[in-house]
Amino acid sequence: MIKNILALSLCATFAFSLNLDSLLQDVKKDSNQELAQERQRLQEFINNKNEQATLLKQSKAVLSTLEAKGEALKKQIDENEVLLEEKETELNSKAANLGEMFGSVRQTSADFLTNYQNSLTASQDPEKLEVLSKFANSKKLPNLEELTVFWHIVLDEIIKSGDISKYNADVILNSGEKTNEEVTRVGLFAAVANGKYLTYSNDMKSLVELAVQPRQKILDEAKAFENSNSIANITIDPTRGTLFEMIENNPTIMDRVHQGGIVGYIILALGALGLLVALYKMIVLNIASIKIKSQIKKIDTPKTNNSLGKIADIFYKNINDSINDLEIKIGEAILKETNNIKKGQSFVKLLAAVTPLLGLLGTVTGMIATFQAITLFGTGDPKLMAGGISTALITTVLGLITAIPLLFSYTYISSKSEELVSILEEQSIGLLAKTLK
Repeated sequence: MIKNILALSLCATFAFSLNLDSLLQDVKKDSNQELAQERQRLQEFINNKNEQATLLKQSKAVLSTLEAKGEALKKQIDENEVLLEEKETELNSKAANLGEMFGSVRQTSADFLTNYQNSLTASQDPEKLEVLSKFANSKKLPNLEELTVFWHIVLDEIIKSGDISKYNADVILNSGEKTNEEVTRVGLFAAVANGKYLTYSNDMKSLVELAVQPRQKILDEAKAFENSNSIANITIDPTRGTLFEMIENNPTIMDRVHQGGIVGYIILALGALGLLVALYKMIVLNIASIKIKSQIKKIDTPKTNNSLGKIADIFYKNINDSINDLEIKIGEAILKETNNIKKGQSFVKLLAAVTPLLGLLGTVTGMIATFQAITLFGTGDPKLMAGGISTALITTVLGLITAIPLLFSYTYISSKSEELVSILEEQSIGLLAKTLK
Protein backbone atom coordinates (compact mmCIF):
# COMPACT_ATOMS: atom_id res chain seq x y z
CA MET A 1 0.00 0.00 0.00
CA ILE A 2 2.74 2.42 0.93
CA LYS A 3 4.59 1.52 -2.21
CA ASN A 4 1.61 2.31 -4.28
CA ILE A 5 1.21 5.67 -2.67
CA LEU A 6 4.89 6.52 -3.17
CA ALA A 7 4.72 5.44 -6.79
CA LEU A 8 1.69 7.60 -7.33
CA SER A 9 3.41 10.60 -5.73
CA LEU A 10 6.47 10.17 -7.89
CA CYS A 11 4.34 10.03 -11.02
CA ALA A 12 2.51 13.20 -10.06
CA THR A 13 5.77 15.02 -9.24
CA PHE A 14 7.27 13.97 -12.56
CA ALA A 15 4.20 15.11 -14.49
CA PHE A 16 4.18 18.52 -12.73
CA SER A 17 7.85 19.03 -13.49
CA LEU A 18 7.18 18.27 -17.11
CA ASN A 19 4.39 20.90 -17.14
CA LEU A 20 6.67 23.59 -15.63
CA ASP A 21 9.32 22.92 -18.24
CA SER A 22 6.76 23.25 -21.03
CA LEU A 23 5.46 26.51 -19.56
CA LEU A 24 9.00 27.88 -19.28
CA GLN A 25 9.68 27.06 -22.92
CA ASP A 26 6.48 28.82 -24.01
CA VAL A 27 7.34 31.95 -22.02
CA LYS A 28 10.83 32.12 -23.55
CA LYS A 29 9.40 31.68 -27.01
CA ASP A 30 6.91 34.52 -26.53
CA SER A 31 9.60 36.77 -25.11
CA ASN A 32 11.83 36.19 -28.12
CA GLN A 33 8.99 37.04 -30.47
CA GLU A 34 8.22 40.27 -28.65
CA LEU A 35 11.89 41.25 -28.69
CA ALA A 36 12.03 40.66 -32.41
CA GLN A 37 8.95 42.81 -32.95
CA GLU A 38 10.39 45.58 -30.77
CA ARG A 39 13.65 45.53 -32.74
CA GLN A 40 11.66 45.74 -35.98
CA ARG A 41 9.62 48.75 -34.75
CA LEU A 42 12.76 50.44 -33.52
CA GLN A 43 14.37 50.01 -36.89
CA GLU A 44 11.30 51.40 -38.64
CA PHE A 45 11.29 54.43 -36.33
CA ILE A 46 14.96 55.07 -37.05
CA ASN A 47 14.26 54.84 -40.80
CA ASN A 48 11.28 57.21 -40.48
CA LYS A 49 13.33 59.66 -38.48
CA ASN A 50 15.86 59.84 -41.30
CA GLU A 51 13.06 60.40 -43.82
CA GLN A 52 11.51 63.15 -41.63
CA ALA A 53 14.84 64.86 -41.37
CA THR A 54 15.16 64.78 -45.14
CA LEU A 55 11.64 66.19 -45.58
CA LEU A 56 12.31 68.90 -43.01
CA LYS A 57 15.41 69.92 -44.84
CA GLN A 58 13.51 70.08 -48.12
CA SER A 59 10.69 72.11 -46.53
CA LYS A 60 13.15 74.61 -45.08
CA ALA A 61 14.68 75.02 -48.51
CA VAL A 62 11.25 75.66 -50.10
CA LEU A 63 10.37 78.08 -47.29
CA SER A 64 13.52 80.04 -47.88
CA THR A 65 12.75 80.22 -51.60
CA LEU A 66 9.19 81.40 -50.96
CA GLU A 67 10.29 83.97 -48.39
CA ALA A 68 12.71 85.38 -50.90
CA LYS A 69 9.98 85.45 -53.53
CA GLY A 70 7.58 87.10 -51.03
CA GLU A 71 10.12 89.80 -50.28
CA ALA A 72 10.52 90.41 -53.99
CA LEU A 73 6.74 90.63 -54.51
CA LYS A 74 6.35 92.94 -51.52
CA LYS A 75 9.02 95.18 -52.94
CA GLN A 76 7.23 95.13 -56.29
CA ILE A 77 3.89 95.98 -54.63
CA ASP A 78 5.45 98.93 -52.85
CA GLU A 79 6.92 100.11 -56.13
CA ASN A 80 3.51 99.65 -57.86
CA GLU A 81 1.72 101.61 -55.14
CA VAL A 82 4.13 104.47 -55.60
CA LEU A 83 3.66 104.25 -59.37
CA LEU A 84 -0.13 104.08 -58.97
CA GLU A 85 -0.13 107.15 -56.77
CA GLU A 86 1.93 108.99 -59.36
CA LYS A 87 -0.44 107.89 -62.14
CA GLU A 88 -3.51 108.93 -60.14
CA THR A 89 -1.95 112.32 -59.54
CA GLU A 90 -1.19 112.58 -63.24
CA LEU A 91 -4.75 111.44 -64.12
CA ASN A 92 -6.32 114.00 -61.80
CA SER A 93 -4.19 116.74 -63.23
CA LYS A 94 -5.06 115.77 -66.80
CA ALA A 95 -8.77 115.13 -66.05
CA ALA A 96 -9.24 118.75 -64.93
CA ASN A 97 -12.98 119.54 -65.34
CA LEU A 98 -13.78 115.99 -66.42
CA GLY A 99 -14.36 115.08 -62.78
CA GLU A 100 -17.18 117.58 -62.54
CA MET A 101 -18.56 116.23 -65.79
CA PHE A 102 -18.44 112.70 -64.38
CA GLY A 103 -20.41 113.77 -61.31
CA SER A 104 -22.92 115.56 -63.49
CA VAL A 105 -23.33 112.48 -65.71
CA ARG A 106 -23.86 110.23 -62.70
CA GLN A 107 -26.42 112.57 -61.15
CA THR A 108 -28.27 113.06 -64.42
CA SER A 109 -28.22 109.31 -65.08
CA ALA A 110 -29.59 108.55 -61.63
CA ASP A 111 -32.40 111.10 -61.98
CA PHE A 112 -33.21 109.96 -65.50
CA LEU A 113 -33.18 106.31 -64.37
CA THR A 114 -35.67 107.05 -61.58
CA ASN A 115 -38.07 108.68 -64.06
CA TYR A 116 -37.54 106.00 -66.70
CA GLN A 117 -38.28 103.14 -64.28
CA ASN A 118 -41.83 104.48 -63.88
CA SER A 119 -42.26 105.63 -67.47
CA LEU A 120 -44.53 103.98 -70.02
CA THR A 121 -41.65 103.89 -72.52
CA ALA A 122 -39.84 101.40 -70.27
CA SER A 123 -42.24 98.74 -71.57
CA GLN A 124 -41.19 99.53 -75.14
CA ASP A 125 -37.39 99.64 -74.62
CA PRO A 126 -36.54 97.63 -71.46
CA GLU A 127 -32.90 97.27 -72.52
CA LYS A 128 -32.31 100.95 -71.72
CA LEU A 129 -32.62 100.18 -68.01
CA GLU A 130 -29.34 98.27 -68.02
CA VAL A 131 -27.48 101.10 -69.77
CA LEU A 132 -28.86 103.77 -67.46
CA SER A 133 -28.14 101.65 -64.36
CA LYS A 134 -24.55 101.25 -65.54
CA PHE A 135 -24.13 104.99 -65.86
CA ALA A 136 -25.79 105.70 -62.51
CA ASN A 137 -23.63 103.19 -60.62
CA SER A 138 -20.35 103.65 -62.50
CA LYS A 139 -17.23 104.64 -60.57
CA LYS A 140 -15.05 105.55 -63.49
CA LEU A 141 -15.04 108.31 -66.06
CA PRO A 142 -17.22 107.49 -69.09
CA ASN A 143 -15.55 107.54 -72.46
CA LEU A 144 -16.77 109.39 -75.52
CA GLU A 145 -18.66 106.39 -76.89
CA GLU A 146 -20.56 105.87 -73.62
CA LEU A 147 -21.45 109.56 -73.42
CA THR A 148 -22.78 109.38 -76.97
CA VAL A 149 -24.96 106.38 -76.08
CA PHE A 150 -26.36 108.23 -73.05
CA TRP A 151 -27.07 111.32 -75.14
CA HIS A 152 -28.90 109.23 -77.75
CA ILE A 153 -31.05 107.59 -75.04
CA VAL A 154 -32.05 110.96 -73.60
CA LEU A 155 -32.79 112.33 -77.06
CA ASP A 156 -34.88 109.26 -77.92
CA GLU A 157 -36.93 109.65 -74.73
CA ILE A 158 -37.58 113.32 -75.52
CA ILE A 159 -38.89 112.30 -78.95
CA LYS A 160 -41.04 109.47 -77.58
CA SER A 161 -42.57 111.75 -74.95
CA GLY A 162 -44.41 113.54 -77.76
CA ASP A 163 -45.30 110.75 -80.17
CA ILE A 164 -47.97 108.04 -80.43
CA SER A 165 -46.63 104.49 -80.78
CA LYS A 166 -48.11 101.04 -81.25
CA TYR A 167 -46.11 98.00 -80.17
CA ASN A 168 -46.55 94.58 -78.60
CA ALA A 169 -45.76 94.22 -74.91
CA ASP A 170 -46.62 92.03 -71.92
CA VAL A 171 -49.71 93.18 -70.03
CA ILE A 172 -50.83 91.92 -66.62
CA LEU A 173 -54.63 91.93 -66.43
CA ASN A 174 -56.64 92.58 -63.28
CA SER A 175 -57.35 88.84 -63.16
CA GLY A 176 -53.61 88.20 -62.73
CA GLU A 177 -53.18 86.72 -66.20
CA LYS A 178 -50.15 87.87 -68.21
CA THR A 179 -50.74 88.27 -71.94
CA ASN A 180 -48.98 89.83 -74.90
CA GLU A 181 -51.11 92.65 -76.31
CA GLU A 182 -50.83 95.41 -78.88
CA VAL A 183 -50.37 98.57 -76.85
CA THR A 184 -51.10 102.11 -78.00
CA ARG A 185 -48.96 104.63 -76.11
CA VAL A 186 -49.76 108.36 -76.11
CA GLY A 187 -46.52 110.07 -75.14
CA LEU A 188 -45.71 109.55 -71.48
CA PHE A 189 -49.30 110.13 -70.39
CA ALA A 190 -51.45 107.16 -71.38
CA ALA A 191 -51.26 103.59 -72.67
CA VAL A 192 -54.28 101.53 -73.70
CA ALA A 193 -54.83 97.95 -74.82
CA ASN A 194 -58.21 96.49 -75.81
CA GLY A 195 -59.90 99.66 -74.56
CA LYS A 196 -58.35 99.43 -71.07
CA TYR A 197 -55.96 101.98 -69.58
CA LEU A 198 -52.56 100.71 -68.46
CA THR A 199 -49.72 101.81 -66.22
CA TYR A 200 -46.14 100.56 -65.93
CA SER A 201 -44.98 98.62 -62.86
CA ASN A 202 -41.23 98.69 -62.27
CA ASP A 203 -41.52 95.85 -59.75
CA MET A 204 -43.16 93.53 -62.29
CA LYS A 205 -41.27 94.99 -65.26
CA SER A 206 -44.52 94.99 -67.21
CA LEU A 207 -47.59 97.03 -68.07
CA VAL A 208 -50.50 96.55 -65.67
CA GLU A 209 -54.20 97.30 -66.12
CA LEU A 210 -55.43 100.09 -63.88
CA ALA A 211 -57.33 98.61 -60.96
CA VAL A 212 -59.93 101.38 -61.30
CA GLN A 213 -60.92 102.11 -64.89
CA PRO A 214 -62.76 105.32 -65.90
CA ARG A 215 -66.41 105.31 -66.94
CA GLN A 216 -67.52 103.36 -70.01
CA LYS A 217 -67.78 106.46 -72.21
CA ILE A 218 -64.06 107.18 -71.76
CA LEU A 219 -63.19 103.50 -72.36
CA ASP A 220 -65.19 103.48 -75.60
CA GLU A 221 -63.35 106.63 -76.65
CA ALA A 222 -60.00 104.93 -75.95
CA LYS A 223 -61.07 101.85 -77.93
CA ALA A 224 -62.03 104.03 -80.89
CA PHE A 225 -58.69 105.83 -80.63
CA GLU A 226 -56.84 102.50 -80.84
CA ASN A 227 -58.69 101.47 -83.99
CA SER A 228 -58.53 104.89 -85.63
CA ASN A 229 -56.05 105.69 -88.39
CA SER A 230 -56.78 109.41 -88.31
CA ILE A 231 -57.16 112.15 -85.72
CA ALA A 232 -59.32 111.03 -82.78
CA ASN A 233 -60.01 112.06 -79.21
CA ILE A 234 -58.69 110.27 -76.15
CA THR A 235 -58.79 111.17 -72.47
CA ILE A 236 -55.39 111.04 -70.76
CA ASP A 237 -54.41 111.03 -67.11
CA PRO A 238 -51.05 112.78 -66.58
CA THR A 239 -50.79 111.11 -63.15
CA ARG A 240 -50.94 107.65 -64.78
CA GLY A 241 -54.16 106.51 -63.12
CA THR A 242 -54.36 108.55 -59.92
CA LEU A 243 -56.93 111.02 -61.26
CA PHE A 244 -59.00 108.23 -62.81
CA GLU A 245 -59.06 106.45 -59.47
CA MET A 246 -60.04 109.64 -57.63
CA ILE A 247 -62.83 110.38 -60.11
CA GLU A 248 -64.22 106.86 -60.02
CA ASN A 249 -63.97 106.70 -56.25
CA ASN A 250 -65.96 109.93 -55.99
CA PRO A 251 -69.40 108.75 -54.83
CA THR A 252 -72.31 109.06 -57.22
CA ILE A 253 -75.81 110.22 -56.30
CA MET A 254 -76.88 106.64 -55.65
CA ASP A 255 -73.79 106.08 -53.49
CA ARG A 256 -74.78 109.12 -51.45
CA VAL A 257 -78.31 107.81 -51.12
CA HIS A 258 -77.01 104.44 -49.93
CA GLN A 259 -74.86 106.22 -47.35
CA GLY A 260 -78.02 107.62 -45.78
CA GLY A 261 -79.07 104.13 -44.68
CA ILE A 262 -82.59 103.23 -43.61
CA VAL A 263 -83.39 106.78 -42.50
CA GLY A 264 -82.43 108.09 -45.92
CA TYR A 265 -84.67 105.55 -47.65
CA ILE A 266 -87.60 106.54 -45.42
CA ILE A 267 -87.03 110.23 -46.20
CA LEU A 268 -86.95 109.58 -49.93
CA ALA A 269 -90.03 107.37 -49.75
CA LEU A 270 -92.00 110.00 -47.83
CA GLY A 271 -90.74 112.73 -50.14
CA ALA A 272 -91.78 110.77 -53.23
CA LEU A 273 -95.21 110.10 -51.70
CA GLY A 274 -95.64 113.76 -50.77
CA LEU A 275 -94.64 114.95 -54.25
CA LEU A 276 -97.06 112.49 -55.87
CA VAL A 277 -99.90 113.74 -53.65
CA ALA A 278 -98.89 117.35 -54.35
CA LEU A 279 -98.73 116.70 -58.09
CA TYR A 280 -102.14 115.03 -57.99
CA LYS A 281 -103.61 117.98 -56.07
CA MET A 282 -102.07 120.46 -58.50
CA ILE A 283 -103.65 118.66 -61.44
CA VAL A 284 -107.01 118.37 -59.68
CA LEU A 285 -107.01 122.04 -58.61
CA ASN A 286 -106.02 123.29 -62.05
CA ILE A 287 -108.76 121.21 -63.69
CA ALA A 288 -111.22 122.48 -61.08
CA SER A 289 -110.07 126.06 -61.71
CA ILE A 290 -110.66 125.70 -65.44
CA LYS A 291 -114.13 124.26 -64.90
CA ILE A 292 -115.07 126.91 -62.33
CA LYS A 293 -113.93 129.75 -64.60
CA SER A 294 -115.90 128.20 -67.43
CA GLN A 295 -118.94 127.90 -65.12
CA ILE A 296 -118.72 131.59 -64.15
CA LYS A 297 -119.46 132.51 -67.74
CA LYS A 298 -122.58 130.33 -67.71
CA ILE A 299 -123.70 130.67 -64.14
CA ASP A 300 -127.38 130.44 -65.14
CA THR A 301 -126.90 126.91 -66.54
CA PRO A 302 -125.06 125.06 -63.74
CA LYS A 303 -123.17 121.82 -64.30
CA THR A 304 -122.52 119.39 -61.50
CA ASN A 305 -119.01 118.50 -62.72
CA ASN A 306 -117.51 121.42 -60.79
CA SER A 307 -117.86 122.98 -57.35
CA LEU A 308 -119.41 126.26 -58.51
CA GLY A 309 -121.89 124.36 -60.66
CA LYS A 310 -122.97 122.25 -57.68
CA ILE A 311 -123.52 125.37 -55.56
CA ALA A 312 -125.42 127.10 -58.38
CA ASP A 313 -127.50 123.97 -58.90
CA ILE A 314 -128.52 123.98 -55.21
CA PHE A 315 -129.32 127.70 -55.48
CA TYR A 316 -131.61 127.34 -58.47
CA LYS A 317 -133.33 124.27 -57.07
CA ASN A 318 -134.10 126.09 -53.83
CA ILE A 319 -134.53 129.60 -55.18
CA ASN A 320 -138.09 129.80 -53.87
CA ASP A 321 -137.05 129.10 -50.27
CA SER A 322 -136.57 131.82 -47.76
CA ILE A 323 -133.32 133.75 -47.80
CA ASN A 324 -132.21 132.21 -44.50
CA ASP A 325 -132.83 128.64 -45.65
CA LEU A 326 -131.18 129.32 -48.98
CA GLU A 327 -128.17 130.88 -47.28
CA ILE A 328 -127.84 127.89 -44.97
CA LYS A 329 -128.00 125.39 -47.85
CA ILE A 330 -125.49 127.33 -49.92
CA GLY A 331 -123.21 127.65 -46.87
CA GLU A 332 -123.34 123.88 -46.39
CA ALA A 333 -122.51 123.37 -50.07
CA ILE A 334 -119.59 125.83 -49.88
CA LEU A 335 -118.25 124.11 -46.77
CA LYS A 336 -118.49 120.71 -48.45
CA GLU A 337 -116.74 121.89 -51.60
CA THR A 338 -114.09 123.70 -49.55
CA ASN A 339 -113.24 120.45 -47.75
CA ASN A 340 -112.98 118.66 -51.09
CA ILE A 341 -110.73 121.37 -52.50
CA LYS A 342 -108.41 121.44 -49.46
CA LYS A 343 -108.28 117.69 -49.02
CA GLY A 344 -104.65 116.40 -48.90
CA GLN A 345 -103.05 119.76 -48.16
CA SER A 346 -102.37 118.95 -44.52
CA PHE A 347 -100.65 115.69 -45.53
CA VAL A 348 -98.22 117.53 -47.83
CA LYS A 349 -97.60 120.10 -45.09
CA LEU A 350 -96.92 117.33 -42.59
CA LEU A 351 -94.35 115.67 -44.87
CA ALA A 352 -92.67 119.03 -45.54
CA ALA A 353 -92.20 119.42 -41.78
CA VAL A 354 -91.33 115.79 -40.95
CA THR A 355 -88.63 115.09 -43.56
CA PRO A 356 -86.12 117.65 -42.16
CA LEU A 357 -86.69 116.22 -38.70
CA LEU A 358 -86.00 112.72 -40.02
CA GLY A 359 -82.84 114.08 -41.64
CA LEU A 360 -81.75 115.53 -38.31
CA LEU A 361 -82.51 112.18 -36.65
CA GLY A 362 -80.30 110.38 -39.17
CA THR A 363 -77.51 112.90 -38.62
CA VAL A 364 -77.62 112.47 -34.85
CA THR A 365 -77.55 108.67 -35.09
CA GLY A 366 -74.74 108.87 -37.64
CA MET A 367 -72.68 111.15 -35.39
CA ILE A 368 -73.21 108.74 -32.50
CA ALA A 369 -71.79 105.95 -34.66
CA THR A 370 -68.86 108.18 -35.66
CA PHE A 371 -68.01 108.96 -32.05
CA GLN A 372 -68.19 105.28 -31.23
CA ALA A 373 -65.67 104.60 -34.02
CA ILE A 374 -63.42 107.35 -32.64
CA THR A 375 -63.67 105.75 -29.21
CA LEU A 376 -62.58 102.40 -30.64
CA PHE A 377 -59.93 103.49 -33.15
CA GLY A 378 -58.91 106.96 -31.97
CA THR A 379 -58.43 110.05 -34.12
CA GLY A 380 -55.29 108.92 -35.91
CA ASP A 381 -57.06 108.52 -39.26
CA PRO A 382 -58.89 111.69 -40.38
CA LYS A 383 -60.56 109.74 -43.21
CA LEU A 384 -62.37 107.62 -40.64
CA MET A 385 -63.97 110.67 -39.05
CA ALA A 386 -64.56 112.48 -42.35
CA GLY A 387 -66.30 109.47 -43.87
CA GLY A 388 -68.52 108.97 -40.83
CA ILE A 389 -69.46 112.66 -40.61
CA SER A 390 -70.16 112.76 -44.36
CA THR A 391 -72.44 109.75 -44.05
CA ALA A 392 -74.21 111.31 -41.08
CA LEU A 393 -74.85 114.59 -42.88
CA ILE A 394 -76.30 112.87 -45.94
CA THR A 395 -79.61 112.33 -44.14
CA THR A 396 -79.84 116.06 -43.40
CA VAL A 397 -79.21 116.81 -47.07
CA LEU A 398 -81.84 114.30 -48.13
CA GLY A 399 -84.32 115.79 -45.64
CA LEU A 400 -83.74 119.32 -46.95
CA ILE A 401 -83.84 118.24 -50.59
CA THR A 402 -87.17 116.55 -49.93
CA ALA A 403 -88.67 119.28 -47.75
CA ILE A 404 -87.90 122.22 -50.06
CA PRO A 405 -89.98 121.05 -53.07
CA LEU A 406 -92.70 119.81 -50.70
CA LEU A 407 -92.86 123.25 -49.10
CA PHE A 408 -93.13 124.96 -52.47
CA SER A 409 -95.79 122.47 -53.54
CA TYR A 410 -97.78 123.02 -50.38
CA THR A 411 -97.60 126.79 -50.83
CA TYR A 412 -98.85 126.49 -54.42
CA ILE A 413 -101.65 124.08 -53.47
CA SER A 414 -102.69 126.23 -50.52
CA SER A 415 -102.80 129.45 -52.55
CA LYS A 416 -104.66 127.74 -55.39
CA SER A 417 -107.20 126.29 -52.95
CA GLU A 418 -107.72 129.65 -51.29
CA GLU A 419 -108.22 131.18 -54.70
CA LEU A 420 -110.90 128.64 -55.62
CA VAL A 421 -112.64 128.93 -52.25
CA SER A 422 -112.63 132.70 -52.61
CA ILE A 423 -114.25 132.39 -56.06
CA LEU A 424 -116.91 130.06 -54.67
CA GLU A 425 -117.73 132.47 -51.84
CA GLU A 426 -117.85 135.48 -54.16
CA GLN A 427 -120.08 133.74 -56.66
CA SER A 428 -122.31 132.38 -53.89
CA ILE A 429 -122.78 135.87 -52.49
CA GLY A 430 -123.59 137.05 -55.98
CA LEU A 431 -126.24 134.36 -56.36
CA LEU A 432 -127.79 135.26 -53.00
CA ALA A 433 -127.82 138.90 -54.03
CA LYS A 434 -130.11 138.01 -56.93
CA THR A 435 -132.83 136.96 -54.54
CA LEU A 436 -132.83 140.37 -52.90
CA LYS A 437 -133.77 142.18 -56.11
